[in-house]
Amino acid sequence: MWDKLKEQFNLLKLEKKKLYLITNSDKFVSKDEFLDATASSLQGGVDIIQLREKSIPDGVLVEIGRKLRTLCDEYGATFIVNDRADIALIVEADGVHLGQNDISIADAREILGENAIIGKSTSNTDEIIKAVKDGADYVILGPICTKQDEFVDEGAVNWVNDNINIPVFFAGAINSNNIIEITQAGISKIALTDAIIYSRIPEQSARNFLKFLR
Repeated sequence: MWDKLKEQFNLLKLEKKKLYLITNSDKFVSKDEFLDATASSLQGGVDIIQLREKSIPDGVLVEIGRKLRTLCDEYGATFIVNDRADIALIVEADGVHLGQNDISIADAREILGENAIIGKSTSNTDEIIKAVKDGADYVILGPICTKQDEFVDEGAVNWVNDNINIPVFFAGAINSNNIIEITQAGISKIALTDAIIYSRIPEQSARNFLKFLR
């Protein structure tokens, strides 16, 4: 019974989320510039932030994580940490996002608690089915587009919409050139990085994407 209530609680927290931002600070000259761009993204309506920084020391990751926790609280957004359940626990994130080669969903939940939001990266239907079976609260599926802006897998969208009862965020080369085609295919939740955070005005870019997400 408790597991069912937990699933319903996390589903309620995620079902209205549309615009998922995965961070990348590589091209910013300072932490402050990166945090300003992230705050601007939140102002534009980003409702989930994933802290994904592979190349910075743990101490800096914790520092940034705590600041993002504060920003997400300010804007009512969900805060997720990539890969690192230990860092997610320290910075009081809402949960962790796991890749195919990371710790198990069960182990992440053991670290973070039953109410933690656990996401999983997937690239095909078999991985989605396994993630659901293992107890993921949501998945990110991608790539859904080529780097040439071509939308490549409408069949996967139809399959997800017909068969999966947890939130699925579609990712991979989504941008302003293909967002109309993508949403017309039935996609209502997307995960982005560069198209928002590296834009000239992240707030406006986020608003522009949200206009197409229903």
